Amino acid sequence: MSVAAALIPSRVEAGRSLAGLFYLSLKRPEGLKLFDISPDGFWRSFGAFAWAWPVQCFLWTGMWRASPDTKPESAGDHLGFFLTSTAFDVAAWILPAFLLLAVTQLFGMADKFTRLVVINNWFGLFSAYIGFFPAALRYLAPVPDGLSAIISFAVYVIVIGLYYRVTRIAVGGETLIAIFITALMVVSGLTISELAFTALSGA
Repeated sequence: MSVAAALIPSRVEAGRSLAGLFYLSLKRPEGLKLFDISPDGFWRSFGAFAWAWPVQCFLWTGMWRASPDTKPESAGDHLGFFLTSTAFDVAAWILPAFLLLAVTQLFGMADKFTRLVVINNWFGLFSAYIGFFPAALRYLAPVPDGLSAIISFAVYVIVIGLYYRVTRIAVGGETLIAIFITALMVVSGLTISELAFTALSGA
């Protein structure tokens, strides 16, 4: 088996996992059965980043529209921009696993750690492609900035709502824990995004 096959999920596994998220978003717990929470499935879920990476790169170019002075000029500058953004994206992909480890230990839910990490990783892919649509709309359609901001905010709220719904099922219906995890992930994501924006603006 090649390294890529071992670390990067197949299209079949990606489709099955996204179907699991779809079921969970409809409040159907049977979606949990579609995730591979074996040791191999756990580590391979981090490889879902490979499927999200092209979209993540596209999303970062959105800052060039908002702040034209941040757009790289040379090929080397472009390479540096995408390497920096990728480094922060990888950090944003890995950090939740450590946060979920702390949360599950704190609330006596160690048995749900693997499931939560796997679902969180696949949700990262899911949310990346949801975020792609308003970003692409800004590039392809003459949408006023005000309307574009409203659409982006609405999509962001929807993503957070879906994450809470999925997480609540994953933790066995524990509402307060699901709210806590959702808030923790939102804050950590915003913090890394702010650090990344600062680094890319100064690059």
